[in-house]
Amino acid sequence: MIPITIPIGSGRANPAVQCSATELQLLVSSRKRLQEWISARDFAGYDPYDVLNSPYLAKGIARTWPINILLIQIGRRFVGERLRRWLDVPVSKNPKTLGLLLSALCDLSQCGEDVRRVTMSLKGDLAQLRSPDREFCCWGYNFDFFSARGPAMLAFRPNAIATYFCAQGLLDMAETFYDVGAREMAESAARFFQQRLNRSVDEPDKLCFSYTPDNHSVIYNSSALVAAFLARLSRLSGGTETRDLSRRAMNFLVASQRPDGSWLYGNESRQRWIDHFHTGYNLCALLDYMEQCDDRSFEASLVKGYEFYIQHLFDATGAPKYFHNSLYPIDIHSCSQAILTLLAFADRDPSGQERAIRTALWTIRNMQAPEGFFYFQRHRCWTNRTAFMRWGQAWMLHALARLECAIRAVKQSPV
Repeated sequence: MIPITIPIGSGRANPAVQCSATELQLLVSSRKRLQEWISARDFAGYDPYDVLNSPYLAKGIARTWPINILLIQIGRRFVGERLRRWLDVPVSKNPKTLGLLLSALCDLSQCGEDVRRVTMSLKGDLAQLRSPDREFCCWGYNFDFFSARGPAMLAFRPNAIATYFCAQGLLDMAETFYDVGAREMAESAARFFQQRLNRSVDEPDKLCFSYTPDNHSVIYNSSALVAAFLARLSRLSGGTETRDLSRRAMNFLVASQRPDGSWLYGNESRQRWIDHFHTGYNLCALLDYMEQCDDRSFEASLVKGYEFYIQHLFDATGAPKYFHNSLYPIDIHSCSQAILTLLAFADRDPSGQERAIRTALWTIRNMQAPEGFFYFQRHRCWTNRTAFMRWGQAWMLHALARLECAIRAVKQSPV
């Protein structure tokens, strides 16, 4: 195992990222081109799973199992934008996209950019796109989703993951701009987590939040992210109940960790895979909880998980692998989450800062189009160049903005 020391601090610190002037120029240029591309489209676009939004697939055999799953996978893997134009799939705004962009813009505000007006617009969009007829603020995806490996989700029906990233972006906005409305929406989302998600596991010392209010799924990353958000809010509000829920959920996450430090996606036989971005979610959630609550009791699990992540989910060039045992397809979501995860650990892992920069530069050189957007996936012999707004563009702006913010914070710090 590689020697890694990860001391747990009392809060998030800016990682001491070192970057040459040439590298910083490339990173900033890439981020600006992407930001302009996203803004020119008013934050709306296609999604890997939105093909059933076609008016031609709104009913009939297209909605029956397994035809619905087959159509979604065809739309995800092949033809891309051309297929969606043929089927008149509309471009649209995805709530999770807006949450990720809010977090990105809050980081850019720390770099001196005037983004307040845009964040207000995104907050308004999130208020309009929240799941209808719900007591608390919560969000789902803007398409019907069906999968053989996870729960079905109808358009705008709330789920933990979409709500987490929307709430996280709103809380970032509240802290950055002292926005009371954003804080209230984030607190309402926390009540949704506490009162509307099922407790798929509910023991005195362990807890697993369900993926949606409609099921009792056991999916490790979604439960962990919910717990991390509750921990963050408990630090801000001083609530002890949310902190206890967070600790129980982290107990469950750690108890579900495999001996080699990895996590499967879920506990069902059809969910037994280990991928890059969900592993990153687990690690960042556990680290966030430990920092927000100043709880050192999970340090051994954190180190073991991070060591597995570094050793098994990157190749020698810095490219993030999709699965722990397979490089391809190199997915843009894996690239963005790699940057974010490495940055989160960069003030604890001496190699983290260099790895985050190297992964970002690799992604820009290998996955960014001249127009500014990022490709969906690189396969061994071909590249899927579809520009998916949520899956690729929002995630990469979030990652590049956080990296730029960290670099500039170090360069402006007194020696």
